[in-house]
Amino acid sequence: MNFPDKNPRSNYSYSRRSLNLLPAISRRSRNLIQSRNYSSLSSRTSAVCSARSEGERKIVLNPSFISGFSDAEGSFVVTILNNPRYKIGWNVQARFKIKLHEKDRALLLLIQNYFDNVGYISKINDRSTVEFRVSDITSLNNIIIPHFEKYTLITNKYKDFIIFKQIVSLMSENKHTTLEGLKEILEYRASLNWGLSKNLKESFPSIVPVKRVEIEDNILSNLRLRPNWVAGFSAGESNFFITISGNKVWLRFSIAQDSRDILLLKSLVEFFNCGYIAQYKNRKVCEFIVTKINDIIIYIIPFFEKYKIEGSKYKDYVNFKEAAILIKNKEHLGGAEKGSSRLNKIIELKNSMNKND
Repeated sequence: MNFPDKNPRSNYSYSRRSLNLLPAISRRSRNLIQSRNYSSLSSRTSAVCSARSEGERKIVLNPSFISGFSDAEGSFVVTILNNPRYKIGWNVQARFKIKLHEKDRALLLLIQNYFDNVGYISKINDRSTVEFRVSDITSLNNIIIPHFEKYTLITNKYKDFIIFKQIVSLMSENKHTTLEGLKEILEYRASLNWGLSKNLKESFPSIVPVKRVEIEDNILSNLRLRPNWVAGFSAGESNFFITISGNKVWLRFSIAQDSRDILLLKSLVEFFNCGYIAQYKNRKVCEFIVTKINDIIIYIIPFFEKYKIEGSKYKDYVNFKEAAILIKNKEHLGGAEKGSSRLNKIIELKNSMNKND
């Protein structure tokens, strides 16, 4: 898998402005921050590119951020349903969608804007969900699919995309309007997401699923993750936690994935130069986890200061960062009055995180 614009590691040092965000950190810690290198893009292609138009700030999401976020939250869906209004008795629909909590409606509007305003954003509902959906074949062929061909997906969702692209191609040839063409589409649909429904299996018992494309074992070992992809993926999949017991406080940054994507998580350890992978015996889940306060201060926070997390999760990150600075400076362990005040502040930060409101 080759990217059109590679981002090799460069000797990037964090600016004085970035360091000032961590005002009370020791000189040694600051020197450590300055000594680290990250893969970086020019300011023109930061995780969120900014431009001023008529005195207002216009936010344009970076293409790799879009792909990273889609790897986390996007879905490639093909539905095949009984419908007597159609000549062959079946209706085929393909769509790309991202479904989030209502609090992230603004982020979906940014994503829709990036995709030339195709598709639609669902209206406010009593389920507190919002969905961006693109289902017309022209938009899928001309906008959605070309984006993911250029800014490639990295997780196992890439396999679904390849199958989805083939189905859209068949639909573009009107194969879904004939019974023989429908059976060909079903062979691909049987390998997409969770496979065929019970109804489809009973209606088309002779369908043989096509083989899913294999992601080469070395795809990530030969790939330097794009910082903007990591920011987008983190906006969808990461978690910022604060744990408090008495006057002891722990921080935890993590990204969990299906165990099929363990290679990706291992690449995050190399990318961030910290953390570890946790695997679980009774769950097909693995996690990239960072808990050491020095790692959080030196690697995690400076990265997200440069490559911003968009959406509601940004507030969790800001609270997490503030707590990290207090903990690093041991301000929650100061004199009785000061320490209690600072600890209460951390408790306040924790209580306002990870909420769907």
